[in-house]
Amino acid sequence: MVKLVMAKVVAVIPARIDSTRFPAKMIADETGKPLIQYAYEVAQRAQSVNEVFLATDSEDIAEVARSFGAQCIMTGEHPNGTCRIAEAVRTMDCDIVVNMQGDEPKLDPSVIDEVIASLGSSNMATAVCELQADELHNENVVKVILDGNNAIDFTRAFVDGAYRHIGLYVYQAEFLQTYVSMEQTQNEIDRKLEQMRAIDRGYSIAAAIVKPQPGGIDTPEQYAEFVKEQSLL
Repeated sequence: MVKLVMAKVVAVIPARIDSTRFPAKMIADETGKPLIQYAYEVAQRAQSVNEVFLATDSEDIAEVARSFGAQCIMTGEHPNGTCRIAEAVRTMDCDIVVNMQGDEPKLDPSVIDEVIASLGSSNMATAVCELQADELHNENVVKVILDGNNAIDFTRAFVDGAYRHIGLYVYQAEFLQTYVSMEQTQNEIDRKLEQMRAIDRGYSIAAAIVKPQPGGIDTPEQYAEFVKEQSLL
């Protein structure tokens, strides 16, 4: 992967303390390392990223983040991670913003590079991979319909030929501010998929097709499995 020369790329990991299904999961540390540190280190290993930041409104998370050397930006309260990131970078000198999820410790750093490379002149970009058999009818697995290299629809329902969405976004910095200023669309509300806000208004979302990636950690049970895996390494 050739590193972008002209564009300044920053990765921002949004983090909140009050996760509904797994409170304080970002600072869970049964492996000897807080969960969010894994994601921070994944972003650091991406060749195309110049700087990595953590954005939070929680002093508890910020304290843990600073303990492992993370650059931390304190924000106000926000309804979602995208809005939190937009505040964090609003006055920052950057061209491209990566929205990196803090609960995906096993994401391959090359996926970040591939999504950045796919952005081109599009407003934003994301990653997709092949759906596995047990994911086809799972409404918790978001499906993406592609037209060439562009994502044209996101759904939770089964659609033949669709791909699985990987929750990583890359934005043109200017478009990110436009995006968070727009009202929600009905599709976004009904499907609980915030990327529909851009789709419904005709903005372009590039898609990088990557190899299948491990899922994120949403529950204590998934975290327990992750802890077990780490103990075997």
